[in-house]
Amino acid sequence: MIQAEKGSISTVVISTALGPSGRGIFPYTLLPGYRRLLRAVKGTGTTILAKSATRFKRIGNFIPWNPLTWKYIRRLPDMGMLNAYGLTNQGADACGQEIKGAVGQGFKVIPNLYPEFAKGTELAIKDTLEALEIYQQILGPDFWALELNYSCPNSEEAIRENVAQGLKCAQAVQKKHPTLFLLVKLSICHPYEFAQELEKLGVNALHAINTIPFSIVYPLQRSPMWRVGGGGVSGGPALAAALSYNTKLRKKVGLPLIMGCGVKNKEDVQRYLDVGANAVSLCTLALRRPRKAAEIMEIFNEESA
Repeated sequence: MIQAEKGSISTVVISTALGPSGRGIFPYTLLPGYRRLLRAVKGTGTTILAKSATRFKRIGNFIPWNPLTWKYIRRLPDMGMLNAYGLTNQGADACGQEIKGAVGQGFKVIPNLYPEFAKGTELAIKDTLEALEIYQQILGPDFWALELNYSCPNSEEAIRENVAQGLKCAQAVQKKHPTLFLLVKLSICHPYEFAQELEKLGVNALHAINTIPFSIVYPLQRSPMWRVGGGGVSGGPALAAALSYNTKLRKKVGLPLIMGCGVKNKEDVQRYLDVGANAVSLCTLALRRPRKAAEIMEIFNEESA
């Protein structure tokens, strides 16, 4: 568990798997196991890290209402997934209203925002600060924390190059919202020095990691999604690389860490806790085996309540 002045983050969190609103993704909400997961999330007070929003509406590779794009999310062996979702979302205004509805229903949601650095640093920061003002107006006192997403599995080189941009953005957010509990989601492509610089800036916590670029998990294979950047691997196939990165990261920083990627069972949660995680995130498991994810939350989050 991570304690903050205005709130807390549970020992096990759900990241992105409940959508931009934090209260579920259609059509998963039609499935009994997923609905049980939603009940467990509320019943255990599990923290939800929302799926990324951008300042304005963005259409990525995967579009839920277009079956021709469903090929950009595929299952892999060992409870894995490969996705090139591409940040499809309705923009900060709509996502903020959705989060407000989720909070009103009893979900503990922390918004996630993706700064679009491809637009240029200054414009990306401007958009980010505008989005934060929108969240503040919509959510009021329920807007106590924010996750900045500096990780996109389909832009490995961009990720390697966004360190300076990420530092400037985090600094601008802290200056404008000094009481906001600020989390940053890192990529396995980021050097550990980036995390150390974020710690020096005063970022409150780090989340490592998101999905892992296909080329890192399967270096001798060409991704079936190579035309759109290769996609990101999550679930079981990504566990070894994610655990290795996080183990080394723990030795580099003293910040609270949310570790994740590849969790398939309670033993994997414990492995992350044993190497120094303050909290552990679930994503793919919540989509592939929602009943198992619910059981894990009921074990770890009730113990930490």
